[in-house]
Amino acid sequence: MILRHKKTQMLFFIVILFCLFLISLFSLRNNVKDLNKEFSKVSRDISKEQNLIKILKSDFTKLSKLDRIKNIVKEKLGLEKTSSSQIKKLSDFN
Repeated sequence: MILRHKKTQMLFFIVILFCLFLISLFSLRNNVKDLNKEFSKVSRDISKEQNLIKILKSDFTKLSKLDRIKNIVKEKLGLEKTSSSQIKKLSDFN
């Protein structure tokens, strides 16, 4: 048998260990690549959300002013101030 000599046994085990080391190294490399892809995707998502937050904050400041609210209510919803002729008493419905 080939593995009878100590030198060949040592060489065989060293080659096996080297192969296992290479396999684990390639596996680790692939895991790191996957994590980098996931990290870049999460970073892009965070950036999009931050931009959306900036837009929403600016819209909120625009809409929180009273004169802008009145204009939007008039233009978009067609609402106006309530007149006294529109108000009815509860007894009028009976």
